[in-house]
Amino acid sequence: MFTALYFILTLSFGVGASSQTVSQHIMAQPNVGFVSAHGTRLFRHGHPHYISGANYWQAMNLGMSSGPSSSRARVLDDLSTLSSYGVNTVRILAASEGSQYGWQADRIYPALMTSPGTYDMDVFEGLDWFLAQLPRFNMTAVVSLSNYWTWSGGVAQYVSWATDTRIPYPVQWDHLRQVFVGGEYQAYLDYTNRFYADPLVYNTTQTWFRDHIRRVITRTNVYTGVEYRNDPSILAWELMNEPQIIPDDYDQLFRWINETASFIHSLDARHLVTTGAESKNGQQWFHTMHRSPYISLASAHFWPLNWGLYNSTDPSLGSVDFAIQEMRKFVRGVSEWSQELDMPCVLFEYGLMRDQWGSSAGLGAYTPSAPVTHRNRFYAAVADAVLENGPCRGEGAFAGAAFWAYAGSARPPVLPTEEMSWTGDPPHEPPGWNSVYDNDTLF
Repeated sequence: MFTALYFILTLSFGVGASSQTVSQHIMAQPNVGFVSAHGTRLFRHGHPHYISGANYWQAMNLGMSSGPSSSRARVLDDLSTLSSYGVNTVRILAASEGSQYGWQADRIYPALMTSPGTYDMDVFEGLDWFLAQLPRFNMTAVVSLSNYWTWSGGVAQYVSWATDTRIPYPVQWDHLRQVFVGGEYQAYLDYTNRFYADPLVYNTTQTWFRDHIRRVITRTNVYTGVEYRNDPSILAWELMNEPQIIPDDYDQLFRWINETASFIHSLDARHLVTTGAESKNGQQWFHTMHRSPYISLASAHFWPLNWGLYNSTDPSLGSVDFAIQEMRKFVRGVSEWSQELDMPCVLFEYGLMRDQWGSSAGLGAYTPSAPVTHRNRFYAAVADAVLENGPCRGEGAFAGAAFWAYAGSARPPVLPTEEMSWTGDPPHEPPGWNSVYDNDTLF
């Protein structure tokens, strides 16, 4: 399958245990099992720790006990498969927001927070259940507390609540209806940045957000009896999935990151804290987003198609090799910047679609039968670059990577539908676009 995608060299985990045993063990030895950072290295159980990860943002919805998104048998199968191939970390969401204007297209439903401070407890218990399964598979989770993008509601929804205005969704291609929907991208960025940049709503949005952070971090898991902040199955808290820069305002973005990370640290001083940043805007912005003393793990993402570095309809190796060349420069740069801050870093997202030419052009590119010629080449190069810029082969700061994203046994719909397919692709993107299926052969 996809063994060679991963690059764990040393793993130090115990055997799985029941939820009750895990709870008793945690309470008796409060520091056992937590991942820590020392300089540019991660450690667990006193040994070097490397992240071999998969993005699995669907976790809390699939983990629900009932409802249209519930699929616990699939989750167990997915975790078992990932674990058998060396994956030790999943990156998940602990945030999704509903709208005061009713159902919104291209969003996760049911939402965890239906309005400020009001939660769907069935979804919360889905997250509880998912986290309770991780010790069985010797896995930990990086838990994101918010999202810049609207597919989960996101922080734009906080602005919408605070101002009672509709979100100006950015333009995007609806692959099922074959039409463009939404408006101007910059208008969306300006609106969403108000979450942490507009003094007129800052106190309101941050009060709600901190209430959410407190609610998550201090929650007691109904399946294990352990508060999240005392659970070593959680590797790190992530402030936000892909916070975007505030043009020409380094100070305000640093203020938000520093204040938020400090607040998390006041509630939970044992878990690592990372930003969720892509780190695509150069060294100065990287330092702005990671120099807080409360940030302990640097974050980077690499998306060659989204960043104009790859042509998905060009079958030549030249197209993917150019993306690989740029990726290597990016990884090397992020490693050097992290070393300047004496901090480990992880490539928390990278992805590439399946071959989109010949018989796989159009919607055919999203199915498991579409080849992954360029993806395999790109994934292998990512693994190599991370190794070269980490302690395994060199002196760099990279402690691992996580591909986007695992779909497991889920498959894209064959007919137009507004129902979620719960592949590895969020609802605003074509199901199957960047998904890794359970029957994919990567190398």
